Amino acid sequence: MPLEERFITFDLEEIHNAVRVKCVEEKLERPARGELVSIDISDNDDESNLVFFNIKREDNGEEEQFKFERAFFGQALVFYCQGHGIPLPRRGQKILKIAPNQVTMKVTT
Repeated sequence: MPLEERFITFDLEEIHNAVRVKCVEEKLERPARGELVSIDISDNDDESNLVFFNIKREDNGEEEQFKFERAFFGQALVFYCQGHGIPLPRRGQKILKIAPNQVTMKVTT
């Protein structure tokens, strides 16, 4: 059986928008409006399932950190793809790789 791999790369603005929209849908507190400066994954075993957003707030220019569970973060990116007509297989394995200025989703079917 043939194996297919696809890579979808999201920039920081797309990631910020994806999470804000998913927060609205889930009725959760949205991260601040502003510029997403960086994304980090925790090295701490107690917080190993968290993704941290560092956002420079639009209203006062201060940097603030927001945290999300990795599963929620992945769901937000899938939801973003669905909303923008980017096809994703339901059964495909999705793996996220976080780099300084982007996130890449590897989809394998």
